[in-house]
Formats: sequence, structure tokens, C-alpha cells
Amino acid sequence: MPYAADSSFLDFLTKNNYLSKAQSKFLQEQIKLGRTLHESLRNFLADEEILLLKSNYYGVQRIRLAELGIDSFAASQIPEQLAIKYNLIPFQIQENRLCIAMSDPSDRRAIEDVVLYTGYKTELYLAAPEEIKVAIREVYTVQQSQEDSIDDYQGPFNVWRIEEKAEAENEGPIIRLVDSLLNQAIREMASDIHWEPEEESYRVKFRIDGKLEVKAVLPGSFARGVAARLKVMAGLDVTERRRPQDGKIVLDLSGKKIDIRVSTFNTVYGEKVVTRILDYETAKLSLAELGMRKDVEEGVRKLLLKPHGLILVSGPAGSGKTTTLYALLRELHTESLNIVSIEDPVEYRLPGVNQAQVNTKIGLDFAQGLRAILRQDPDIIMVGEIRDRETAQIATAAALTGHLVLTTIHTNTASEALVRLLEMDIEPYIVAASICGVIAQRLVRRLCPFCRERKSVPSAFKHAFSWEGIEFIYGPKGCYRCRGTGYKGRIGIHEFLPYGYEIKELVLKKGSALDIERMARSLRIASLKDDALIKVAEGWTSLEEIIGLLEGFN
Repeated sequence: MPYAADSSFLDFLTKNNYLSKAQSKFLQEQIKLGRTLHESLRNFLADEEILLLKSNYYGVQRIRLAELGIDSFAASQIPEQLAIKYNLIPFQIQENRLCIAMSDPSDRRAIEDVVLYTGYKTELYLAAPEEIKVAIREVYTVQQSQEDSIDDYQGPFNVWRIEEKAEAENEGPIIRLVDSLLNQAIREMASDIHWEPEEESYRVKFRIDGKLEVKAVLPGSFARGVAARLKVMAGLDVTERRRPQDGKIVLDLSGKKIDIRVSTFNTVYGEKVVTRILDYETAKLSLAELGMRKDVEEGVRKLLLKPHGLILVSGPAGSGKTTTLYALLRELHTESLNIVSIEDPVEYRLPGVNQAQVNTKIGLDFAQGLRAILRQDPDIIMVGEIRDRETAQIATAAALTGHLVLTTIHTNTASEALVRLLEMDIEPYIVAASICGVIAQRLVRRLCPFCRERKSVPSAFKHAFSWEGIEFIYGPKGCYRCRGTGYKGRIGIHEFLPYGYEIKELVLKKGSALDIERMARSLRIASLKDDALIKVAEGWTSLEEIIGLLEGFN
């Protein structure tokens, strides 16, 4: 593109005092060296400021593709190569005009090429360069894989024929489709992919920040071929479609190893496959990075100094309990300690920890594994979960005989964790003597720091939550960085129940969970509900995100 348009825009910025003459000269030199104007302007102006100035100067409306969405038919009017070359993408067709999102609306050659290729008159809109790149990657890669698959499809898939073809040509349509979706899921930091067969379609969903999102809707005939491809990658029996199977895929993505756990389950419409993507960065999180308040973090660290005792982490499935255990083990790791774990399954490899996995086929459950660990001269023991009376008995006995034991238990609150042990017929005096602390937790979506927006606190909430001194909280808005959801990542909500004299007395008397809750509140121990409200008041998450959590507790 000639530099005339850029020079004109630079003159506008300089005359209106957005840039100094020295800065303008520097930018002109950068453009001559091949850098884009937008990229160079970032040295002096924020992204959104650049876009608003462009919008005013060129008279083109600023849009956010993540909020509007993209019509796949509109996008298909131009090839991927053209979209990449000019960093633009058609997103709608209105009144026989092709609506195009561009990062540089002054590029006349790009517009002429689109008109020449499509025959449509164009309507130009301005979008962030990175937002357009993400849209191109998501729309064209999966779309092309689907089209290739449909073109090649001739009746039921012969899995081995597709595999042989892939080896000969280095890629096959089903392989491209599966690989592109796996890569997309990793880029978008999805924790799981659900490959779901239905009566007439085949849906692919990503679980991102705890929520499922539909990413592709394919013909129902794809189900067998995709399931077969995933099973081959995981080393599973391709011919077995009735019984559930579990396996593992290891991907090499630009030199980075990605572990993917695969689970199959036969439904009335075919095999459903769930692939869980294990992010090793999760196992490296510190206590502070989990979202613990300073007082909770300090209390937990004091527990880790104890030479023996049982530390319980409670919460429902998917609340991040295992991640918390790993963070605790990383804090404890030293060459002078023998740390051993029994898990189901081992999700992440931890340096310095001797990890073992439950294997029910050979009779190795948590109880059996725990017995064996006690003969390994351990200092610290991690038990993936207390599921039954036998495991609870061995874990509490180990805590009483000089070992620090870390484990999880499925209860909603910290007080219910103590009562659950009593319900497993563990003697009250053993529970009272072995426990040294309980952490209860949940995960909620974290507000996107780039687009969260401030809003007034409704007067009803001020009174209900004692927020008289709080005028503003934050809510979701949506941008390309968070895919229009308003949320990016998750943060923990925690309740830390230190095991003091008052709580022990209630346990010895076989007090109820409600009795323990009341005692905790009288001791001014913040509940899950309290911590959730603190996270909202501090701008970490939104009121909408924690409403369900608030309704679950008194």
C-alpha cells in the first residue's frame, strides 16, 4: 500500500496534538522499514485510542466482531488467502452489500480486490487487527476442514482407509478437522472438548472458564470418523464402540508438549468423546495466584508448617481442589522431605513428588495405595480423595502417627467436611485430634481486565450486602480478547476454617454442620458467600457470576 494514506493520517494526528513532530517523524521511518502504522502507533497511543481516532478520521464505524458474530456465508465470499493478505473479513450481507471488518479502511487496493472477487458493493467497518486475525483463524480453518470432509465423504467412513490416505497425502479431511479443533481449543485455553453425536448433527463444544460453548455443528455422519481418529490418537481400540474407554494423547505443539485425556461413552446416537486438555501451567500456580485473600493465604501457610495432621480441601467436582493440593505440595517441596501421592488420575507431574495412580483393574484403590505409601517412609502424603470409610480411617490414622496428610473431600462447605468424616463412622476424638484445617472453595469466572465496565451498585444490594460505602462495582462487557464474553480465566472463592478449640469441642460433641457454621461466624471466619462478595467489591468478578453461589448458602 502506498504511504500517502498513512502520511495523511499522521498529519491529522500531529496537527491535533495527538503526536509530536518528532514522534511523527519516527513513525514515518518505521513505516518505511515495513512496520504497519497501527503497530508503530502503539509506542505512543493505546489500542482503543488509535481505533477511535481512525474511526473519526476515516468516517468508519468501530465494531467488535466478538459481539456481532460472523455470518459464515458472508465470510465464505472471499478466500482465506485474501482475508489474511489484507487483514479483513466479511461478517454480514445487508441489502446486497458485503459488510467488511478492516484494520485499515484507507487501503483502497484491498477494497478493490474484494469487489472484483465477490461482485458485491462493500460497507466498511473498523475492527482491531488482532480481533480480525482471531476471526480469520477461527472461521476459515474449521470451515475449510468441514468442506473438505463433505467433498470426500461417500457413505460410512472406513477409518483405516482415511488413515492410509492421510499417511499418503500427509493429511486427510477428518484429520485436518480434528487437528484444527484441537489447536483452536488449546489457543482458546479450553479445559475440555465435547464431541457429541445427535440424531442429525454432530456438535463440538469447548468448555472455557467452566462454561460450554458450541464451536462447530457438523453433519451427523461425521461422528464415527471423528471418534475413530481420536481413538487412534489415544491408542484405544477402534473396533470397540459399546464399552467406555479411556486413553491419552500427547501433542507436540511448537515444541510444547500438551497432554490430552480421552474418554469415550456410547450413546443412542453413537460414541460421545470428551477430551480434557491438561495445562501444566495450572500445576505451577501459587496460593496467591489461586485467588486466596491475604489472611487465608497466611492461615494456610501456617498449616503447612505443622509436622503432622490432616488438611482437607472440600468442594464439588470441578471446583479446583486438585489444583489447590498441587499448590500446597509445591510450597512443601524440599529435598529433605519424602512426598508421596496416590491420585485418580495423576493429572500433572510434579517434580520432587513420588506420584502413583489408582488402578482398579489390579485392586489398587485409594485405601490400598495409602497402605503401601505408609511403608515407604513418607513425610508428607497426598491422597486424591477420601471416598469411603476405609480411606478416611487410614488417612486420619496416618495424620495421628506423625505424617502431614493432604486430601480432598466432596462437600459444599468446610463445616460439612468435618461432619462427613463423622458420618463415615470415624470416631469424634480421632477427627478432633487429626484435623488441622479445612479449605472450602469454588471457581468463578474472572472479569476480563481489558473491557470490564464500571456500574452503580443497586440500592437493594447495598442494604442486603452491607455495601453502604461502595458506590461502584464492575460487570462484563466483551471484547475480542475475551471472545465477547466479558470474562477471561477463573478465580477461586475460598473459606478457610482454622481448627481451633471451639470447633474441636463441637466435633467431640458430634455437632451438626449448622452448629459449626454458627461457631465459625461467631469467630468472624469469612464464609464462601463473604469471600464471593469481597471478590465482587474488589472488581475480580461480577455480581451476575456469583448469584448462583449466593443462592446456595444462607
